[in-house]
Amino acid sequence: MSASSARKPVLVGAAAPSTSVPAGGILHTLAGDVETVWQVPEEVPLSLQFNSQAYAVMMGTPADFEDFAVGFALAEGIISQAADVTGLLVLPSEHGYAIDLSVPEARINRSRMARRNLEGRTGCGLCGIEDIRDAVRMPGRALPAVALSPQAVARAYENLPRHQPMSRENRTVHAAAWCSVDGDILLAREDVGRHNALDKLIGAMARGGRSMADGFVLMSSRCSFELVQKCAIAGIGALATVSAPTALALSLARGAKLKLAALSSRGVMIFDKD
Repeated sequence: MSASSARKPVLVGAAAPSTSVPAGGILHTLAGDVETVWQVPEEVPLSLQFNSQAYAVMMGTPADFEDFAVGFALAEGIISQAADVTGLLVLPSEHGYAIDLSVPEARINRSRMARRNLEGRTGCGLCGIEDIRDAVRMPGRALPAVALSPQAVARAYENLPRHQPMSRENRTVHAAAWCSVDGDILLAREDVGRHNALDKLIGAMARGGRSMADGFVLMSSRCSFELVQKCAIAGIGALATVSAPTALALSLARGAKLKLAALSSRGVMIFDKD
């Protein structure tokens, strides 16, 4: 579904939310104490609903609601394409926002809807999952083969700060960027949670009709297995992060033929050996 054909989300009852707030304090330096004001990121509950039925509450940055909701549904395997969402409503609540996706029942993959009984915290992509069998759910299909070069990863990472407007303001949020095989950053999204940033990126790509077969994702965070899982479910063939993957992330990536890269002080590591 292209951006022009996608139904626009409706924010009911509030103006556009702020993504950061000022916080004053005393900055203690070797040269002395200085009164300072920092911008700190907003972190609010984002309640995800399908056809007005509550599914999960994630903590995140109140921005790019539609990208987040559609990307979450795609990365969880609940829907197979952005066009499955026929409407999207954003409702401010007392402490956060409720995001309600309208999806025909026949287009919802109920078998992929892991049961959750509590909120999803910012740093965790698994909070609230009741059954351990729902934790690791890799797709069975083959992923696109991507030529991931260390030069492209290094180039993309060098340019990533230019695509992080929120981070320039508060220096706290994570970024997920979609890069060409040459290392050009084509699209980026930010959030206080790394999983949310990736969901937003996947949603933005799907809503904009971008192919996920001819590039790689660059994350400003460590490589956890949840990021590998989300990329694999979305059909992304390569992922680069700022630190090494966990053993589980590497094992799952190898099993799915998803290429991984990580930055180090000495260069870029491509994990292409068993």
